[in-house]
Amino acid sequence: MTHRSLTLAAAVAAAVAIPISASAAPVACAAPVSTEINTELTERFGTYGDTAGRWTGADSAYSVDLPDGSTAWIYSDTFMGEVDANGGRPADSPFLHNSIIVDDDGVLTTYTGGTEAAPESLVKVAGADETQRWYWFGDATVENGMLRVMLLEFIKTGSGVFDFKFTGNAVATLDPADMSLVSVTDLPDSTINWGSAIYEDPAAGYTYVFGVEDNQAQKYAHLARVPTGSLTTGAWEYFNAGTWGASGSSRILEGVSNEFSVHRFQGKFTLVTGDATEPLSAKVVMYRSADITGPYGGKTELYTTPETGGNVFTYNAKAHPNLGDRDTLVISYNVNSFQGSDLYADARLYRPRYVNVHF
Repeated sequence: MTHRSLTLAAAVAAAVAIPISASAAPVACAAPVSTEINTELTERFGTYGDTAGRWTGADSAYSVDLPDGSTAWIYSDTFMGEVDANGGRPADSPFLHNSIIVDDDGVLTTYTGGTEAAPESLVKVAGADETQRWYWFGDATVENGMLRVMLLEFIKTGSGVFDFKFTGNAVATLDPADMSLVSVTDLPDSTINWGSAIYEDPAAGYTYVFGVEDNQAQKYAHLARVPTGSLTTGAWEYFNAGTWGASGSSRILEGVSNEFSVHRFQGKFTLVTGDATEPLSAKVVMYRSADITGPYGGKTELYTTPETGGNVFTYNAKAHPNLGDRDTLVISYNVNSFQGSDLYADARLYRPRYVNVHF
């Protein structure tokens, strides 16, 4: 499997769904009144990708504020190298499974493993051939001055585009001063992809971690928690049919993408996701709940991605509460193509998009 095929396969696996019925009761909420491209983020990352000779695009795009006030952007599959005079990526552009960009008041710095001349994924499975076994990044948080990033481990199972499978969860601890890897902590065996979203609630004393039960055509959100500040050391509990326990978890919402966001917005827990109730949807939607455990309802369409069509599809939309305000959601989503050569012909394709949704 080539790296362009793996990039495409992962994106399609994250985006494909079939229609399923909603199960949550509606929650009244405000409707968005307008949307606009976030030109500041679009131009910042577009200019950097085109001119820095380092990072040219990636998917995932979680963001978390660091102790020094800068913002870490957390990426999974990543293209490195330069953009050529025609706005494309050279065929030999380095390709990684994860990376981080730190945005320090508009100054961007890319962090990877390896060297600048020969970059590698920032976090690799110890001793593994990365063409056969790798980590994709999930959401992240800061604990005790350290950056914790959720890891999803995958293995290649054959030669086909979709021949890979999820095999486990872990947490990477990185020093935010230089993004050096401090440790990787394996989590208990689970079929759930933990790390789709993280919500910190210090008042309640918990870090809440959302995950996805990924049945390819159908995806369901699950919920776990761990005492605040102990993501790698505390005892995990799982929300299962209305109670918290040491094992098992139940579905709390149908139709989420593999990556989404959950945060408090205008008085309600707000879940933003690509609409996975229909195949390769262009819709970004919001669900609301009075409680973090749900039920999540009041499905509201926030945005329709204009790039979707032909070979191009979009996926893994999420909000960035650290960047918005009480009346605005800043959302991002990923852009890809079913035709791998498109990603080389046009470097703007495999870059996140940024949109402001005003209420």
